This record gives sequence, structure tokens and C-alpha cells, in this order.
Amino acid sequence: MKPPFIGLIAQEWSQSAYQVQAEKLGIGIKTSNKEMSGSDLIEFAKECDLLYVDPAIISISAIKTAEKSGIRIYPSSKTIEELAKITSHSGAGDQLSVLVARSSHAQAASWPITLLTNELCITPLPGISDEIAQEIQISVLKLAAEVGLVGGFELIVDAAEYKKLIGINWMTPTANYWNQIGSVTNFYEQNLRAVLDLPLGSTELLSKYVVTGVLETDQNSDDYRPYLHLMARNPRLKFDQSIKQVGVAGDDLEELLTEIIHAQEYYSGKIVE
Repeated sequence: MKPPFIGLIAQEWSQSAYQVQAEKLGIGIKTSNKEMSGSDLIEFAKECDLLYVDPAIISISAIKTAEKSGIRIYPSSKTIEELAKITSHSGAGDQLSVLVARSSHAQAASWPITLLTNELCITPLPGISDEIAQEIQISVLKLAAEVGLVGGFELIVDAAEYKKLIGINWMTPTANYWNQIGSVTNFYEQNLRAVLDLPLGSTELLSKYVVTGVLETDQNSDDYRPYLHLMARNPRLKFDQSIKQVGVAGDDLEELLTEIIHAQEYYSGKIVE
């Protein structure tokens, strides 16, 4: 069987994440981050078995034009229109991230709920009961089925009132690093599995907790110098300079928070040791 070839339109950073996962799966992929008209989209789709596009980049009218021409494209215009009917609210304070993926054969999977603060992501949400966590995840999986999702998205909801939707991120989630270092299957691989209708992977955590944080470059230094101290202090730290993130996984949440906050402060030059 010839491996499939995907045309993917997403934000610039996430293109590389999808390309890495496509290479691991042995599938072909070409990418773009440009807005396209319906005719441009049809041209881009040549030699592709399917298109996977970010509705924040490609308009629904262009998606409909591609659908009418017979192109297999995800998410579908129907899915986008159904989700647009949901009332969204402005967000202030802490938020929750819920990631979900679903294939055309209706296999679906969600990840543990993530707490989003100004500079940290903590997975799973600390202090949440199993009952509430299950209720949230079931409601998200139900929504994905109702709108006919094929692919994946991230729902951002209010941390204090989780039934209040703040926004939807399609192919590039806000919580974009923790699952790359702390989950059996990351969001990007799972998205590709979903649109290709492959069996979905496990979303189990590799450790009890995963904490990631935003890095701020010290104006009197650079992005490389801090490695010497931080990597020596904690060899378990992971870095991604392309999105300015640091992360660590483990079983002691207080220790993980201490390590990430220390890394952020040292990296930015707020502390020197």
C-alpha cells in the first residue's frame, strides 16, 4: 500500500511539529501557513490524498469550494459551522485546556485537563476530582461527536466555570508543549492518526504530573548560556527554543513547580544562581 500524502495548512511553528510526526509515521506531507482562496486550495490539493487545514487561516467559503470539487478536507465546513453556534465568552484569570482528537470511524480520545496560568501549564489540573474530570472529558468527547469532528482541537474554558467556553484552537493548541514531553501520544501525532483514520494512540501520562513554563530571554545574555546551570541542576528539564518553553515531568508537583519557576527566573536574569 502506498503511504498517503497530506496537504497541511497551519501556523508556522506547528508545521514543523506535524512534519516531524509525519516523518515518523512514514507519510508524505507538504505544508503552508498562507491564506488561500478556494481555487488556490484546489491547486494546493493536487497530488494530496487529503487536506488538513486550520480554519483560522482558511475561510469556510474556501473550504466549501474545495469540498464541492471533491477534495477530502478536514475539518469539514459542517463541523466549523456547528462549533460556531456555541457562545464564547471573554476570558480573565486562569483557564483550562482540554485536548481531543477524533477519527472518521468515530474513535475519539482526550488528554488529561491542563491548567493554564499566565506563565505555566500544569497537567493534570491540580485538585480536580475524578468525577469532575470525567464529566468535563465526556462532555468534550460528546461535543466532538455531535459536530462530526475529524482531526483535533483544543477547547479553552474558564477555570472557575468550566462550562463557559472561551475559545477553540484547531491545530496549534495553547497547551502545545506538555504533551510532547509527558504523554504517550502527543497532540500532533494524534491529529495525523485521526485524519488518516488510523487507530488512535494512548493519551496516558508518562508521569503523574507535567509542568511547562514560558521562557523570557535575559536582555543581558542569550538563549544558550542558561543551559549550563539549568541542565546541571536538573537533567530532567526539557527545552524548546522554537516556542520558548521549558518543561519537566515527575510525581512531586511542588518540586516540579519549584524547578520550572527557578528555570524561568534564572533564564530571564531575575536570579543568578
